[in-house]
Amino acid sequence: MSKDFPKATPHGPLTEVAPGVHAVRGTFRMGPGLWLSRTMTVVQTDSGLVIVNAIRLDPAGEAALARLGKVQHVVTLSDMHGLDDPYYVHTFGARFWTVPGARPKHLPVDLVLDATPIPGAVFILLANPGRPEGALWLPHGQGTLVTCDALQNHVDSEGATLLTRLITPLLGFKGGVIVPRLWRKAHRVGPAEVATVFAPLGALAFEHLITAHGPPVTSGADLRVREAVARVGG
Repeated sequence: MSKDFPKATPHGPLTEVAPGVHAVRGTFRMGPGLWLSRTMTVVQTDSGLVIVNAIRLDPAGEAALARLGKVQHVVTLSDMHGLDDPYYVHTFGARFWTVPGARPKHLPVDLVLDATPIPGAVFILLANPGRPEGALWLPHGQGTLVTCDALQNHVDSEGATLLTRLITPLLGFKGGVIVPRLWRKAHRVGPAEVATVFAPLGALAFEHLITAHGPPVTSGADLRVREAVARVGG
């Protein structure tokens, strides 16, 4: 495969969200004048690092990552993401994990998430009539939920250009933790079906939430997710 990987885009520092779980907020260029915020999760295990929602880091960021451990696994929770997965797989020799039924564009699948590379973690398949997507529940810090696009946290405009800041609220990307309208449309999930799609999360307790877009939620995250689901279904 080609080794011409996308270059690193501007990003912030690695920040610990829960013991052994770190996040870094980065950016993604959607088009001329359109830069979006995106967030990567890094989980430390005894056998190395697990990257979820990968973002390529600049040299200083990679040095900070190396201080946490060696990258051993890359997890994608949606085949609508994955631009930087090949960089980590080829650079670090990492194993590539994906959601059952997903069709990633950038890499062949090594392992499917009916198990996980994180001890004690639980994979949740968000069943829906469209493309599959998943979430990871981690036991770290009284529970940490990691999602991709199905749940997002829009409380600031970090990493966004002026044009993006004008457009995204009109598309419904606002209001804290949300089930985005565009995600529901892309996955063909109507308001009446939202509660069913997210029902597997109802039995889980988690203080923290790290989504692929927006800053981490560091307290009361399970309540905020239930409220976000109820707002759509109600």
